[in-house]
Amino acid sequence: MRSLVTGSSIRGLPVVTIADGEDVAEVRDVLYSPEAGRVVGLTLNKRGFLAGRRREVLPAETIHAIGRDAVMVDDESSLLLPADAPEEVGAPPSGRDVTGDEVLTDGGTSLGQVRDVVVLVGSNGEVVGYEIETASGGTGYIPLPVQLAVSGSALVVPEATKEFVEDDLVGLGAAVDEFRSTVGI
Repeated sequence: MRSLVTGSSIRGLPVVTIADGEDVAEVRDVLYSPEAGRVVGLTLNKRGFLAGRRREVLPAETIHAIGRDAVMVDDESSLLLPADAPEEVGAPPSGRDVTGDEVLTDGGTSLGQVRDVVVLVGSNGEVVGYEIETASGGTGYIPLPVQLAVSGSALVVPEATKEFVEDDLVGLGAAVDEFRSTVGI
């Protein structure tokens, strides 16, 4: 079974080096690309009493693993200055936040609004679903489909997605593979 976390639960996690166990930063923001369907990087805060924003960023390619309790990197050289990072991390375009977007099926059914992304634990940023506020006001989780369209206000997903709305992350973890085989991902 897949172990999953939300993007918002990654914020505030320590960034720890595998080489020497040093706590080198704290996650500030998760940079998500809806077109790619994955976390492309992280912005960082310094650690300690006078902590503030750290200049360096952490591209997904340099992340060893995102865990429940820490983000692991090989060593401190994984943190890059924005000019040395891929553009989508060093100078991310605005308007890429899917939070608040309405999720519509290609059949015209509203599943709710996106609250957060759901990330596979142990990966370097694989997004496997979305946390949504359902039309009835509750929380639901849907597997990440091959989106038909992503705009600043809506995410269009296959009609089959509505059969896979889950109540919790455990249910979503179990549904991801079944959903992907159903819709041919």
